Amino acid sequence: MRQRPATPSAVRIIRYRAAPPSGETRGALALRPSAPPPARPPRLRLVRPADGMDAELQAVAEAAVRLVVEILAGTRPATQLSLIAVPAVCRDMTRHQGADRRGGRIVPPRVLSTRLQRPAPAVAETTAVVVVSGRAHALALRLEHTRGRWRCTALETTATG
Repeated sequence: MRQRPATPSAVRIIRYRAAPPSGETRGALALRPSAPPPARPPRLRLVRPADGMDAELQAVAEAAVRLVVEILAGTRPATQLSLIAVPAVCRDMTRHQGADRRGGRIVPPRVLSTRLQRPAPAVAETTAVVVVSGRAHALALRLEHTRGRWRCTALETTATG
């Protein structure tokens, strides 16, 4: 019987599951009834970056995503993650480091898209759709700003490495 580790892992691998059947449908095309339109359309507002912090954060997030994907694909050693991640993430990623080889060649990974949001002033979460071993996977990183720099404190992915 497998025992769970004493401390929770900072890296979580999520397995694919079939989607559960959706709720009730009507008609020959099996369309769900649509929700009524909102009473008033939402107001638009101008959002401005705060003193270049968002540009720096975007660059750090994109670099972190590329680094993690390359580690999962086996094209980069997991030790290089220590530049941008806390020790718990580095330790867990060492176990999930991939060796993506087909016929003796390394298949380069790709980042298809990224999204960034800031749920709190010193916290950012980035999600990405990536291709590892020719398959699309989801990747999510939590970045926290401490001691003057952004560090990856948690990571979730569907890529097994």
